[in-house]
Amino acid sequence: MVKPERRTKTDVLVAVAIAVVVAVTAGLIWWTSDARATQSRPAAAPVPDLVSAREVPTALRQLWTAPSGKTTTPIVAGGAVVTGDGRTVEGRDPATGTPLWSYARDLELCGVTSVYEYAVAVYPDVRGCGQVSTIDAETGMRGAARTSYADDRVTLTSDGTTVLSAGENRLELLRSDMVRMISYGALDAPIKPGTPATPLCRFVSTQASSSAVSLLEACPGQADLRLTLLRPADDEDAPELKYIPQEGVAKDSDARVVAVADTTTAVYVPTPTPTVHIVDDTGATTASTQVGRPVSPQATASRAGDLITWWTGDSVMVFSANGLRYLYTIAPAGPNVPLGPGTVMAGKLMVPVTSGYDVFDAQTGRGERHIALDRAGSPTPVVPAVAGTTVVEQRGGELVALG
Repeated sequence: MVKPERRTKTDVLVAVAIAVVVAVTAGLIWWTSDARATQSRPAAAPVPDLVSAREVPTALRQLWTAPSGKTTTPIVAGGAVVTGDGRTVEGRDPATGTPLWSYARDLELCGVTSVYEYAVAVYPDVRGCGQVSTIDAETGMRGAARTSYADDRVTLTSDGTTVLSAGENRLELLRSDMVRMISYGALDAPIKPGTPATPLCRFVSTQASSSAVSLLEACPGQADLRLTLLRPADDEDAPELKYIPQEGVAKDSDARVVAVADTTTAVYVPTPTPTVHIVDDTGATTASTQVGRPVSPQATASRAGDLITWWTGDSVMVFSANGLRYLYTIAPAGPNVPLGPGTVMAGKLMVPVTSGYDVFDAQTGRGERHIALDRAGSPTPVVPAVAGTTVVEQRGGELVALG
């Protein structure tokens, strides 16, 4: 039997030194980690499910307000109304505005959106606005997360099943588990031979569905914009794509992608006549509807049930979410001018107007009645959504609940 080696005083000192180094290193990693910089306060109890309104109210009054400068539309997920302001995301009771849970970092938010029952918070790091975290809006518990290269400023949109994060040089389409479906644009480092690290074109306007991304690009050496259609492929960094030149639509024009439904795209062009074109997945224009006048730079679209409504600045164009078929336009009526896109409550289309809401038959656009509400001094657009029996409005950097 081999005699064991004798442990010396030096051995003990070396072991202690190693243990100290490991402990100090672990402490430094924790001290500088994202986890230490995160404050997560889950809900005390699961947030109750929302009960859908059975009818449109006969009157509305303001219930509560909250700052939400990091959202562009009201976010309703998991029974909560989600606000994002400064560094903090909060899930609130729709009726009272009371915070039910919160999530915060030591960095300013890039933006907040949602997917299914999750709030999606995006924070910056040295690689841009690419730190994406999900929060279960029913419990306030953290969910899936990812980090990637991104622009320093991004716009977040969601069709409810996927999230699009897009800047001027790069975009990503993410599933609800934060797995990337499509990546397109600039790279911080080439990952394949021949793949450029910088983009050839600037992204002007982008929208997406769970099946496609459509964007208008301004490219060097070309006077006109081009419409680019992206479709998921086996390789997320090499999506299927198709280029459709927009002849006569200058790069400095106010053209934009209005909406994407499945693989169909609605794109607005201001020349030669302000028009919305419907483009299928082959790049063919299947329908066109004239707008009448150039749209506002703040023109905003939103999904409302089975409808997509687009506020042009003084009117609301309504399309079917199935194929983007044009249905009707809600124009100014007397002193009441539409202030934003519509929302659906109890099967009726509600459009915010100068002195309240006008209520319409959602299928025909026939006006039914008016609900008075004082919004004196509110910025436009006013973007509404419904949380059970509560109407929630995004007014600039503020969220306002009505009941």
